[in-house]
Amino acid sequence: MTQQALKPILKAMLLCDTTILEEGSRKRTLVGIFDRIRATKYPSVHPAMSVYVQFREIEGKFDFTLELVDLDENKSMHRAVIQGFQVQERSRDCELVFNLLSVKFDHPGSYEFRIYVNDFVFGQKSFEVLG
Repeated sequence: MTQQALKPILKAMLLCDTTILEEGSRKRTLVGIFDRIRATKYPSVHPAMSVYVQFREIEGKFDFTLELVDLDENKSMHRAVIQGFQVQERSRDCELVFNLLSVKFDHPGSYEFRIYVNDFVFGQKSFEVLG
C-alpha cells in the first residue's frame, strides 16, 4: 500500500494511567483515563502513562510512531516507535498501546500526542498540563 493510499480511521485515542491486557480474553482495561495533568512545580515529571490507540481500514505491515508535541512552543518533545506491526484485516479494529515512563514537562500549557502510520499523521489527542 503506498503512503498516499494510507487512510486509517482513528476510532479512539485515550490517555490513561495504565493499560491492562487480560490474558484469557485478550481484552484491554484502561485505568485512570485523563485529559489533564496537574503539577505544583516545573519542570515536572509525570511518572507513567499509557496512550491507547484504536483504528481500522488498513492492512499489512507498518511502522507506527507516537509523537508528543508542546503546542505552546511548537516543538516535538518525544517520539516512541513500534516497527513492523502487522495489521491482519482492514475491516477489524486494531489496537496499539504506548507505555511511557518519566515524561517531563517544562511548563504548564497545551500538549498533543500525534499518531503516525509510516510518516502519515492519522490522529491526535490534545491535553493540558496545569500549574
